Amino acid sequence: MAAICLKNGVTKFWRTMSPNALCKEDKERIKEIILGAHSEEKREVFDQLLEVIGKVSRYDFPRNWSNFIPSLLQVIGNSPREDQKIRALTMIYKVVKMLSTKRLSADKKGFRETTEAIFPIIGQLWENYLRLFNSQPTLAYLQPSCICLKIIRSMLTYGFEDISVPLPKSCLEVVLKMCVSQLEHRLTITDPAVSQLYDKYLLVIIKVMINVQERFPEFYGQYILVTLDFAYKVGFQFAELLEMRLVARALHLLSGIMLCETYDVFKLNNRGKNVSSISIKFTEDRNSFFTAERLKDMCVKCISKYLKMSEFELRNWQESPEEFAFEETRHVSLFNIKAASEHFLLNTTATFQDIVCPYIVELIKECAQHDRSNMETVLMIDSIYSVTVTCSYDLFDHIDIDGWFATLVQELAQETPYCSILRRRILEVIGRWVTIKLSQDKHTAVYEVCLQYMSSSQDLVVRLTAASALKAAVSDFAFYPPSYSPYLEVTMQQLYTLLREVEECESRVKILEVVNSIIDGCGKQIVDFVDPLIGWLPGLWGVATDHAMLQSQLLTTARKLSRCLGSMSVKLYGFTDPVLKYVLTQRYGTGIVSACVTLYPEVVGEAKVLINNILLAIIKTVPRDQWPDLTPLLHVLLKNLEEFSDYSKVLTTNINVLCYLILLDLTYFNNLIASFNNQNLLKNILEIWTSKAEHFYQMEQHKLSLIALLTLSTFNPELVSHHFVNIINLIERAVRKCTDVDDKGKRFDCILRKHSSPGDDFITGGETEDYKRRGILEAADLIAKIDTITFLRAKFSELQRAVGPELFTKLSSGVEREVTDKLSSYLA
Repeated sequence: MAAICLKNGVTKFWRTMSPNALCKEDKERIKEIILGAHSEEKREVFDQLLEVIGKVSRYDFPRNWSNFIPSLLQVIGNSPREDQKIRALTMIYKVVKMLSTKRLSADKKGFRETTEAIFPIIGQLWENYLRLFNSQPTLAYLQPSCICLKIIRSMLTYGFEDISVPLPKSCLEVVLKMCVSQLEHRLTITDPAVSQLYDKYLLVIIKVMINVQERFPEFYGQYILVTLDFAYKVGFQFAELLEMRLVARALHLLSGIMLCETYDVFKLNNRGKNVSSISIKFTEDRNSFFTAERLKDMCVKCISKYLKMSEFELRNWQESPEEFAFEETRHVSLFNIKAASEHFLLNTTATFQDIVCPYIVELIKECAQHDRSNMETVLMIDSIYSVTVTCSYDLFDHIDIDGWFATLVQELAQETPYCSILRRRILEVIGRWVTIKLSQDKHTAVYEVCLQYMSSSQDLVVRLTAASALKAAVSDFAFYPPSYSPYLEVTMQQLYTLLREVEECESRVKILEVVNSIIDGCGKQIVDFVDPLIGWLPGLWGVATDHAMLQSQLLTTARKLSRCLGSMSVKLYGFTDPVLKYVLTQRYGTGIVSACVTLYPEVVGEAKVLINNILLAIIKTVPRDQWPDLTPLLHVLLKNLEEFSDYSKVLTTNINVLCYLILLDLTYFNNLIASFNNQNLLKNILEIWTSKAEHFYQMEQHKLSLIALLTLSTFNPELVSHHFVNIINLIERAVRKCTDVDDKGKRFDCILRKHSSPGDDFITGGETEDYKRRGILEAADLIAKIDTITFLRAKFSELQRAVGPELFTKLSSGVEREVTDKLSSYLA
């Protein structure tokens, strides 16, 4: 507990600028304590002290803690106890690893200096411990050897600007020279504990290869043959005797070399880069290793061993089908063998397409002859089909998907003991290829197949996969809504039934994604078939309180439904009521306004824009005598505007709110400003308003700002003198943005003309009822009723009279001549 408290204290108070920062004397005392951590025998305490060492060294090493590594090297050289030596090495590794992650120039330089000082010592220690281990394979020698190699890896990767100099080059060559012999030595070890740590040691060797190859690809090219040989032995020849996480990293190493441009003349030519003789040599070395026979062998191994469904997966399918259905999408770990195999095959088919793709096609053809009643055969077919999903783009020119589709549909209909395994994979294949190459005339057959296998009589995993395939089909860019009309009713029934039967929130999210895709694709056609789904939404919201993704998906579905339903959106009230109650009964208050006040200081960016839009909706739609008490929210908004701490969209929506307040109730606005007891508030706001007008990106915003500012200026002309130049510039820019000249040379208001034209599609046409409704509301807005030029002439004359001719002329002298000339032409 004391070690944990020390760690927390260092985290909070070590930095000089921290509140209540530690004094120099306390820091030195703490350094003395943690420097002796190598004597701590309790593992839990040592681990906590190790974290403290990492945090302290991040700020103080090497500049203010220069004796740290020399003291530990002295322990390693003099201590009679091996456990203390191991702990001292671990402490050095912790600091080296931390320093290698720092990216400032000064920190990089410091790490290079540290590397130069201790690299030879660590390298010698590693070789000594490894020699001892080879003669006497025990943990006492393997453990420090592994730690030393980890330190070497960090230093080789980040401690040298040029790795071709003798010191790091010689060390790397030793690692590469011994890697195969170390692998062969591993195969002779029988002690389980030693074998487990030895696998970790070999994993560090692979990480050394990966890191150095990625950081110094041109230098490393001379070693790719020995690297490929080692990775092949780990990944394929001796894989069954090693940990799968080690095998997975070996496959990533092979993939990295295949992907590297430096070793691929074809990629360099395609990207217009110069091809050096070195790159040609590297490409020849790489291609000499990846022979056709070896590539086929590796593909077979990946398909038959690594991609094959395990007993655990089959058991998980039976016990937890929903979890299994989406488990494959989570294979993102660098140590996951299935993800590594998919990545390897993807790169193999892309790099050696002429060899690998025809071979995969042969495997697919051979599947037709296999016995579907044998479990092992079915799992093999499943693995082969999965490759066509992973490598679909590279197989594009090699697979006749239209011909194969007919075979797949027939295969789906076969009733065998293990038909669910193949049905699930075939539906995944169809869902993948329908968006890539399948002919348009086959799409209706895809809809029918997906709907058939979404029925309740099928396995749940198969049904969920069919739903995902259907989503892919309706999301295709060539999707034709009228062709799907006959299937809409049964689709919504099947999805509704599936939604009710699943239990996991993640499954519900995926099903709702399918629903949303169908709504997007079919639009108003779905109106007659969504009542059961709408009735189910409130219940789903009730079980989604602890699952934010499901809540988000439900809100997305409701929003899409409301756009399709139009005036029938009242059907959604049963859903929106509990949503609003949930939002308002959290910690945000008892009403929308109070909730927005609480939220406003807590959120940033787009969230503030949404709050501003809610406020605008209240101001514009609620009659003035029925406004709620908006003062608390407006106070927060004005303070935010005065500080101008947000990006442009927040600024423009803030100003929009002020503009409507000025236009709808100028007295209310003036009282609001007066309530702050800050005489400079309005001046500061006007300074920001007029100087940041370039952030307005819509002509409606320019016009609104012009009208509100002229109204405010004529009511309070004293403000004009403080911001006259910016006000005039804003007015001129706004007129220029929202007006134009017709064929007869007469200037007209673009917004007024758009909303007053009787044949305007924005008002009378449009794609949806929601689109029309928005057009009607915008046509009823203030800015759609006021003519800019007429308003400008009237208010500008008032402004001149209010300011007075003499002062107005004096203020105008500060405006650029080009601006005044343009404004005069507008007023003429």
